[in-house]
Amino acid sequence: MAGTGGSSTGSGGATGTGAVPGTGGQPGSGGATSGGTGGHGIGGALGTGGTPGSGGVPDAIAGRGGAGRSGDEDDRSGGGGAMAGSTGSGGRAPTGGAGGSAPGSGGAGGGSAMASKPSAGCGMTTNQAANQWVSSDVMSGTTTRKTSVRLPTGYDPMHAYPVIVLLHGCGSGTNNVPMENATGTSAILVRGTGSASGTCWDASANGADVVFFDAMVADVKARFCTDENRVFVVGYSSGSWLVNQLTCIRSSVLRGGATVTGGESATGTCKGPVSRIFIHDTDDTDNVISGSEKARDRQLTQNGCDKTMQPVPIDPSPCVNYPGCPTAYPVEFCQTSGQKHNRQDSWAPSAFWNFFKQF
Repeated sequence: MAGTGGSSTGSGGATGTGAVPGTGGQPGSGGATSGGTGGHGIGGALGTGGTPGSGGVPDAIAGRGGAGRSGDEDDRSGGGGAMAGSTGSGGRAPTGGAGGSAPGSGGAGGGSAMASKPSAGCGMTTNQAANQWVSSDVMSGTTTRKTSVRLPTGYDPMHAYPVIVLLHGCGSGTNNVPMENATGTSAILVRGTGSASGTCWDASANGADVVFFDAMVADVKARFCTDENRVFVVGYSSGSWLVNQLTCIRSSVLRGGATVTGGESATGTCKGPVSRIFIHDTDDTDNVISGSEKARDRQLTQNGCDKTMQPVPIDPSPCVNYPGCPTAYPVEFCQTSGQKHNRQDSWAPSAFWNFFKQF
């Protein structure tokens, strides 16, 4: 077992009264058809112009296949394995509402967008190069640990970006789902290295790596312009065990989580809802699928879902959505076969990003 290491506002309306006129968050489709443009500045979050659209993201990005990766560490044996996977399927339907004078409405089954909450790092300039991993030290409790941040190309210190924390599989601190293949210029990525034996994560609720996760999130919010209402976490294998713990005990921090393989590590009383997507292969013998099924069932309960409603197929295949869940906190489960313990890099990054960007 790997439990201890072993995953908008409308664009129109009168000029806002915030720091930047009428430029709130990512552009929704609501509001009047004339007025300021829906840019990415942080001032719009403070402005009063326009009617907020509830749709969130204006367009879906089609899922895309990617080349398989080889030689990534297997969480149990440390052996390489071809990350072939199947070609990624198309992305979700658009979640933004139609334009015009009425507020935009969310797509069926899509998540609800909430107002941006710019972090303390907004407005601070940086010399850090974009589109590459840059390492720095953070204090994690009483211990100094290494974290790395990847800023998107064209990073704007006045735009509050979503943050995605990557939690690796055993064997290497870089054995992560490559979210940079899908997020483009739209998110800040963060990663670190687990403290448990075999370069795995300690997934216990009171363990050192929960403290480290908190430190990484605090560090990126302080140094860069992030959206505190859009912090996400992605895990692979050992990292997925930690994701499952965090979605239980850090629901006040996390807007959503995504995992490839892994198992359930949450044992205490879980708190508020967290949007969730799982990928797990039926032929995975290192982390058997029942672990993710248990974590899924716990998340359905935690999110207040009606579990009597049957799941429905969605894109990308073979994913299903649980329609009994609140629109703002969906749960999706993607059961594959023939991939064993692979990260499924050919489609997991785009599936996860399409899921996250609806919020």
